[in-house]
Amino acid sequence: MRQTRLILITLLVSAITSLPALATWQLDNEKSSLTFISVKKSTIAENHHFSTLEGNINEQALVNINVDLASVNTNIAIRDERMKQFVFDSSKYASAKFSAQLDNAMFQALKTGEVKKLTVNGKIDFHGQQQAIAIDVNVIKLTEKQISVHTNQPFFIKADAFGVVAGINKLKELAALPSIDYVVPVSFSVTFAR
Repeated sequence: MRQTRLILITLLVSAITSLPALATWQLDNEKSSLTFISVKKSTIAENHHFSTLEGNINEQALVNINVDLASVNTNIAIRDERMKQFVFDSSKYASAKFSAQLDNAMFQALKTGEVKKLTVNGKIDFHGQQQAIAIDVNVIKLTEKQISVHTNQPFFIKADAFGVVAGINKLKELAALPSIDYVVPVSFSVTFAR
């Protein structure tokens, strides 16, 4: 009887102490950023970002991130409005989504201060289209309660893959520009906390 009780207590303690490793990690919007670069007239590159991101990594190490397309910030108010209306069609498509499955064992074994380089194979859902994508990232466990994930190099969003070429052409027409590139480099640095 005593041995059975000891085994039950040991199992209970093991279950409780393993819970933090399995807990859901929430994206911290204040410590996260998603940026993209547009190129116009073939030589003028400009940085832009989205102000509102949300997401999590669940107990099975499934990553889900939502980007509020209406939070686009190009530092020019009229351009923000035109991008929301003509490129993103944000009244119909409120967000862009990214999802991926991390290796749960790797994720749980990550030690504080450790940096893990990996290629994340995921899916982007944007403007009614879904595309597979591979992104090279660094995963860093900052503390027991914070991790950071950031791109090692930009990945590329192709306008034709997501049906937004017409919207970019409309921007080009409204701004009287000879060109706006249809391939957009994207980078991110996101922090998750539990």
